[in-house]
Amino acid sequence: MKKTPARLLTLYRLLDWSDRDKCLLLSVLLWGYMGLVYLWHLFTVHFTDFARQFVSAEGAEVMNQVMILNQVGWLGLIAWGSLLRRRERHSRYYPVAFMSFFSIGFLLLAWTVGFYSPMTGMVLMGSPLVGFILFGFPQVAWNFAFSVLVVLLLAWLSVLEYSAHAIYFITYPITREVVSYYWVASTVAFMVPFIATVITLISLLLRRWIYREAQIRDQAVHDPLTGLANRRELFRLLAHELARGRRSGLPMAICIMDLDHFKRINDQYGHGAGDRVLVKMAETLNACLRESDLVGRIGGEEFVLVMPETDADGAANVLERCRDAIASTKVILDDGGILHVTASFGAIIWLADAAGQTPRSEAQLLSLADQALYQAKEQGRNRVLFWQDAYQTTSSAV
Repeated sequence: MKKTPARLLTLYRLLDWSDRDKCLLLSVLLWGYMGLVYLWHLFTVHFTDFARQFVSAEGAEVMNQVMILNQVGWLGLIAWGSLLRRRERHSRYYPVAFMSFFSIGFLLLAWTVGFYSPMTGMVLMGSPLVGFILFGFPQVAWNFAFSVLVVLLLAWLSVLEYSAHAIYFITYPITREVVSYYWVASTVAFMVPFIATVITLISLLLRRWIYREAQIRDQAVHDPLTGLANRRELFRLLAHELARGRRSGLPMAICIMDLDHFKRINDQYGHGAGDRVLVKMAETLNACLRESDLVGRIGGEEFVLVMPETDADGAANVLERCRDAIASTKVILDDGGILHVTASFGAIIWLADAAGQTPRSEAQLLSLADQALYQAKEQGRNRVLFWQDAYQTTSSAV
């Protein structure tokens, strides 16, 4: 399988970066992007007929000042962020400065080239979307609201002729009378990389977001040590299997397994050794059970096994196989020592249409299985014992 490059994997985890590193990356990208805009401006002013026809001398000078301000500002933010990163420090003012300068730079550029240009609208809508995902709503909302209000105010003032609109131009290059294809092509040329960058970042961020949500859901339903279903998930799965069993009328086996003398292991070898035993037992159970069977850890050294569509004989075979595999498993400790562990099993066979049987909930079935487990412990451990009405039992042991 092809490995993901380390840099791409790091970028894929952008959502997990600190605000400092996010701002540093975006500062580098924006410095490069504004540098390209500046180069375009210099080329346009000095080498094209478009400038002689549409660009004003005052507007060209203002664009020079806006571009120099952008270059100096982004370089300053890059230097600040790099210094913080080198010293492994963070500053709550750095993200604030980044977002504020972005708003100022955007507003100056929009005022220069026009508030109604496609590029202005694209930046106004695309940038907050990335910002909301990267930094959360509160930090971005104020700058976004401020930028929108200023754009609307200046646009309104320009309509009332209190303020110049698109001072870069003598005549705006796209009107009913004239269309400059140079300006159209330039606008598209700058929109494409911006849109591509925004889409790429959003794609990476959403994929990471989905992955993190899946992790959270997985952690909510699985035991963190063994990876088995936890108590909550096990009860949900058991309720589902009971409902399915009522429709099909097929039996189901429910079992509680408890490791024998587990407290002694923790006391004698430490909880680290106990955790290793639990992980090994989970692996052993998964290897012994069938694909249709369920297994979960409900606390301490107790495990629950659910075997749908299984009668007493089938359950006895499966549980005996598990018991024998556990007794034969070697758990190797950090010091090279070897532990042998045994387990006791208490099981009950559930029949949806059993004559005279009172409908039982998941908790009641587990309680009856726990009673059988208690009897298995009383009879010497390392055995499988079934609970039945009138306390009739069948058992197997070494």
